[in-house]
Parts: sequence; structure tokens; C-alpha cells
Amino acid sequence: MKKELEALLALQAQDKRLRTLQDQLQRLFEQRQQLQATLDAEEQILAEERRRLAELQRLSWEKTAEVDDLDVQIRKYEHQLEEGLLSFKEMEALREKVQHSRQRMEQLEEEAIPLLERVEQERAKMAEREAAFAQWKSRMAEEVAEVNQQSEEQRRKIEEEQAKRRELAQHVDAALLERYERLRAEYEDPLVAVRDGRCNGCKLNLSETTIERVREGLDLVTCENCLRILY
Repeated sequence: MKKELEALLALQAQDKRLRTLQDQLQRLFEQRQQLQATLDAEEQILAEERRRLAELQRLSWEKTAEVDDLDVQIRKYEHQLEEGLLSFKEMEALREKVQHSRQRMEQLEEEAIPLLERVEQERAKMAEREAAFAQWKSRMAEEVAEVNQQSEEQRRKIEEEQAKRRELAQHVDAALLERYERLRAEYEDPLVAVRDGRCNGCKLNLSETTIERVREGLDLVTCENCLRILY
């Protein structure tokens, strides 16, 4: 019975090593997710900044284009006035259009100049932002690559330890292994020590009979409360 208990304890120790490795792999996976989430968030912020700059450029282009259109229209009106082929009333109406167009053009120029200056400033800021983001993204990519490499190494370790577990399981009686697996589905520690008259799993007192049976070591003894295997 001692050999069976030793085989089970070896299997439980191996399962503990596997849990540790799997927990470490899970933490690496979560770290990878966090890095990706941070990268995605920063890219969204940068995309929004690009969108705002594009909108600012569009407004600047529209005002500049309207100024150019008005300038062309004014020249056309002035040419018609110079030709003098219009009636007095038509010429007066055309002069009013010229005056109105000039006023509108001056207003647009007053709006367009500071807007154009702002566009240039924002372009310079965006260029700096893009450069800084590219450097940061490169560092992030290195971190992600390192995490991926660590994850692959961790998976290889898990595969190696799983192979060792299969080998250890072969040294356990089939019925006993099945019993162990049922307990492992409920507890991380299917086998626990008896300490101070208590099961070290559920921490409840054991009967004197159970304690004596564990001490004798003639058979596998189960906790009366949690059903773990005692040693």
C-alpha cells in the first residue's frame, strides 16, 4: 500500500507542477491581451486625431476654394462692367454684386488665414505624434513578441510535464487512478496529510479509528468528511 500511496503522491505533485505552469501560461495570455488592448486603444485615439485634422483641412480647403471662386466671379463681373453692354439698372445690380462679393471674400480671407495657420500647426503636431506613436508601437511589438516567445516556451514545458504525468499515471492501479481523478475534479489536493488529528484538506477532526488506520498504513484511508485520501 505504501508504493500505491507514493505513486499517488508523485502524481499529485506532478499535477501541482502542471497547474503552476498552466497558471503562468494564463497570466502570459492575459498580459498579451492587455498589451493588445492598450495598442488598440492608442490606435483608436490616433485615428480620431487624424480624423479631426482631416476635418480641419477640409474646412480650410473649402474656405480657400470659396475665396478663389469669388475672386473669379468678381473678375467676371468687372469685365462685364468694363464692356459697358449692360443697362444702367443691370450695371448697378452688378456693382452691388461685386461689392457684396468683395465683402464676402474679405470675410472668408479673415477666417481662412488663421484656419490655415492652425492646420499647419496641427500638421506639425501630428507629425510629432505619428513619430512618437511609431516608436511606442515598435516597443509594444517587442513586448508582444517576447510574451509570445515566453508563451511558446511555457507550452513546450507543459507538453513535457504532461508526458511525464502520463508516465506516472501508468504506475497507478486503474481503479485507484479513477478514484484519484474523481477527487481531483473537486479538489486540487486529492491526497492530504493528517495533522494534529485533523484532515489537512477540510481541517475537520478525524476519528481515532481513522487516525490509527492512517498510522498503520495497511490500506488507503479516506477522510470521513471530504473523502480525500489521507496519509
